[in-house]
Amino acid sequence: MKKLAIIIISLLVLSASSNAQYKKPEEGSRINRSTNNLILGIFNPKNFTMNQSFEVSMLSSAFGNISVTSYVNSMNYKVSEKLNVSADVRLSYSPYASSSLGNSYSKMLQNDLNGLSLSRLSVDYKLSDNAFIKFEYRKMDDLNYYNHFGDYSYDRFYR
Repeated sequence: MKKLAIIIISLLVLSASSNAQYKKPEEGSRINRSTNNLILGIFNPKNFTMNQSFEVSMLSSAFGNISVTSYVNSMNYKVSEKLNVSADVRLSYSPYASSSLGNSYSKMLQNDLNGLSLSRLSVDYKLSDNAFIKFEYRKMDDLNYYNHFGDYSYDRFYR
């Protein structure tokens, strides 16, 4: 404990006595204006948009209770007049889960709902004024089909 206190005190004394270096603007490197304010020279920040949303959900039933919070960041980049790329990144957290099936099932369900995921990725290409092609990936939430008995007892028609 004494060693830790000595180390912390010596770091504080050394950092308080150190001086920062001041570099005059004419001595430093000039801002490169040849990129026309592009990020990495190719991405135009004027064509980039970003929207955020926050969701809080709670489910209560005779079998248990669960709450889920989600933060979704939707990003869109217009590559050209005909090409558009967009993505949704989701951060989910389940602060509370309880189940009549036991504590281990509640913990497993809570851990399955936590995490960072790419929930949507889309590439849109406009062929003409009346036609376009859209390639889209979506991660559908599989809570309605959740089954930890394996695929052998899974019945998508609920029979």
